[in-house]
Amino acid sequence: MKKITELTEISYRTVESKDADGKRRLNKKEYTRNRPVQSVLPGPRFGHFIIDMLAFQIVIYFVDYIFNLLLNAANFSITFSLSIGLVNYIVTLLLYPTLYAFCEYKWQRTPGKYLTRTVVIDEYGNKPGARTIVLRSLLRIVPFEPFSCLGNDPGSHGWHDRWSETWVVKETELAEIKRLQEEQI
Repeated sequence: MKKITELTEISYRTVESKDADGKRRLNKKEYTRNRPVQSVLPGPRFGHFIIDMLAFQIVIYFVDYIFNLLLNAANFSITFSLSIGLVNYIVTLLLYPTLYAFCEYKWQRTPGKYLTRTVVIDEYGNKPGARTIVLRSLLRIVPFEPFSCLGNDPGSHGWHDRWSETWVVKETELAEIKRLQEEQI
């Protein structure tokens, strides 16, 4: 099976030639080129980010609420309370990539991607493996990483995609990729 970056398509370009009278003629010439992967544009990606943050904040709120209940229910010393607070902070910090990893491994999408009908795929157009998803999720912690998704190029994708060799594409694009892979075996 071909990688999605190795798929080809027939395209046309305009070439200039002169006829017998020396007049300039423009003709279409057919050629084969590598087909660019149509990654999701920055606007929908920003929407994914906002929707996912809202969904994850709700989950984090409940986890924080449970920690506070445990802390208030037991009358612990202040030192122990500070330890529980530190554990709560670490759990909350790790919950962010864990929720991304869980959603993308289980369903190939997060709540934001579900609403925009997009999915995460690997370099062969398949569901990424657990290792790739965990790497992709951990890479989201890199400072300024969300800004890497703001390029204008339709084929651009963020650092967490580039470094984990994954793409976020619309379901229709995935169907087209699968069709081309079957044709170009």
